[in-house]
Amino acid sequence: MPARLPRFLAVDWNGTVVPWFGESPYPGAIETLHALRAQGVYVVIVSHATPQQIQCDVARVGCEADEVHGVGAKTPTLVQLADRYGDGVMVGDSPQDARAAQAAGLPFIQVCFEGMSFLGGGLGPLRDWAELDLLLAG
Repeated sequence: MPARLPRFLAVDWNGTVVPWFGESPYPGAIETLHALRAQGVYVVIVSHATPQQIQCDVARVGCEADEVHGVGAKTPTLVQLADRYGDGVMVGDSPQDARAAQAAGLPFIQVCFEGMSFLGGGLGPLRDWAELDLLLAG
């Protein structure tokens, strides 16, 4: 892991940690998030879902996160996190995630699993959860 990790990591759920609700996590996703938490990174799941739906799915796969948010729009939550913790990064899979991160002033890492195309920009594409430490190092 890099010498200086962000204070928080905001993570989208569907397409990022799991392909879709009810499915198995992508290889290494849960282990990577748990390792970051163990190193003091505040891990927050921010999903475009109902609070109950996302909380149930996060619990189902055994993901330990400091906060779990089911929201209609991610930007307000990301802005609140940035205000509270300052230094953070958003990990997601969609243009909406990239726009929310940009609006909150956060660097963005786009996952590119299962044939997803890289949008460009940000800290680069994440093609395997094992690569996250390299991308966080910038």
